[in-house]
Amino acid sequence: FDDKIMEDDSPLLEEDHSCSVCGEVFSVPVVLCCVSCGCSFCEICCQQFWETQCPFCRKEASGSHLRKFREQRLKHGETLTLFCLEDLEPTCSKCKSSANANHKGHRLYPLNEASHDCKEELKNALKPLQQKLKLFRKAKRTCEQTIDHIKAENTERQIREEFETLHQFLRDEEASRLSMLKQEKDQKRQMMNDKIEDLENDITSLSNTIRIVEQEMRSQDIPFLKDPEMITGSLLDVVKHLGSLKFKVWERMMEIIQYTPVTLDPNTAASCFLLSEDLTTIQCCSQTFKLPENPERFDIGAEVLGYEGFSSGRHSWDVEVKNNTYWVIGVASTSISRKGKHVLTPAEGFWTIRLRNGEYKACTAPWSPLTMTKEPQVVRIVLDMNRSRVTFYDPRERTPLFTFTDIITPRAFPYFCSACKEHPLKVLPAWISIKTD
Repeated sequence: FDDKIMEDDSPLLEEDHSCSVCGEVFSVPVVLCCVSCGCSFCEICCQQFWETQCPFCRKEASGSHLRKFREQRLKHGETLTLFCLEDLEPTCSKCKSSANANHKGHRLYPLNEASHDCKEELKNALKPLQQKLKLFRKAKRTCEQTIDHIKAENTERQIREEFETLHQFLRDEEASRLSMLKQEKDQKRQMMNDKIEDLENDITSLSNTIRIVEQEMRSQDIPFLKDPEMITGSLLDVVKHLGSLKFKVWERMMEIIQYTPVTLDPNTAASCFLLSEDLTTIQCCSQTFKLPENPERFDIGAEVLGYEGFSSGRHSWDVEVKNNTYWVIGVASTSISRKGKHVLTPAEGFWTIRLRNGEYKACTAPWSPLTMTKEPQVVRIVLDMNRSRVTFYDPRERTPLFTFTDIITPRAFPYFCSACKEHPLKVLPAWISIKTD
């Protein structure tokens, strides 16, 4: 490589005192004489990175000649020993002391210290870049390893094996079915052959009998003989036992099975409630039961929610309120707090009606009296989440007791409250009818 280097007596320009590759002050400065880019480098940097392009600006080089400068750090005939912090350039001692000096009054300090400080700054600046470079190289290696892994994957072979297993199963199943069919054909053919043989024997026997009878008829009278009678209904009535068997059993089961559209959630029930085993009846008691203090449970009010929450659709359930003197029923938002006392208004997430002190009212703000001709024994609640409303009926009457609109909640739960200790509240079952087309 040294025989490609040429000497040059031209002095090193002040602005070219740093290598274009490493950014440091030249050790042995060189320039590509065959490229007109003007980039200059340390000799070792150029030897390390140069191939056929300038290692800095990547311009193509037509040859491989380098020109080496004779390093001359001179200015005003003085060696450059200082560095100006204001102008960020090296200078000499005359520039500091001369009356007409360009750097008079500037902050100057030794060039070797400035070079050292610059190198340290560059090192610090290079650290995050070097770290990022490591990350990129690591990511590249990972991608390369992924490609190798994909190449080595045997997924295609596994897919072929899986489908071959399925194909073999189908071939075996086909052979088995054909074998069963052939076996049945052989059995039926043999059965028919046996039947034909029996019929041939019967024909021969009957022919002999006819011949004998004809001979006897010529000699004497023969009483009229009747064919033997076959007994009807001797076979099992298979259709009666197997026809629509599952449907008929299910139809019979519906006579004893009840469907309750709402089931009470015992995990929300206050400690004063006693729930029936089928979770359809609540009875308020004088005593309190020891229950877990779970987040879902009401802790003060005599309240309980239904287990099923509704976010869409139309739903209906009947609540028996007969003889109960203190009740509140309706729906509640999924966001209500289960702890502390509640104000039962729509703004708080409750859409309910109630009976208290003999007065029937809708729990609006303020409360609205309910108009009715007679006391309801059962209250039907119809929740239409698609239309954001809930309506209360007496099933004996056509006119609604009350309707709440603008039910604003993502999910509504049936709500029950009862402080009557003599009579319970009960969710009534709904009967299911079966209709076939």
